[in-house]
Amino acid sequence: MVFFETSDSLKPVDLENVENEFGIIFPADFKKHYLKYNGGYPEKDEFTWEDKSTTTINTFFSIKYKGFSNLEAVYRQVTIDDPYLPVGIVPFAVDDGGNFFCISVRLNDYDCIYYCNDDHYESMEEEGYLELLTTGFGKFLDNLSMSD
Repeated sequence: MVFFETSDSLKPVDLENVENEFGIIFPADFKKHYLKYNGGYPEKDEFTWEDKSTTTINTFFSIKYKGFSNLEAVYRQVTIDDPYLPVGIVPFAVDDGGNFFCISVRLNDYDCIYYCNDDHYESMEEEGYLELLTTGFGKFLDNLSMSD
């Protein structure tokens, strides 16, 4: 896996500071990835759905540093300032249409990766706009491929 235009490198304490700020614990694979690549553009930028359609990832958010967008600022905005996502659903990437890829740090679905489709946000069903993609961050990364 290769990422381009990443932000400055993180130290474990940087991730701990984010976890402490929001009262969350990131999964081990997520932390390992962010210690290697802090945000940026993935070379393998397409997620393939079960029906074989694809969604292109625009960028991963950086932590601590500005980058394209800052994970902490996005999480604070969409869960605290203007609640849009449930607490514990952390956006870490965005597609070309502005839809989020999120990781759960909640107990009941810890390390599940969701696609937050803005087209379905007005769904009457609670969290109906969250579509489960994989049951682990590592599996999510393994599913990514290079766009044509």
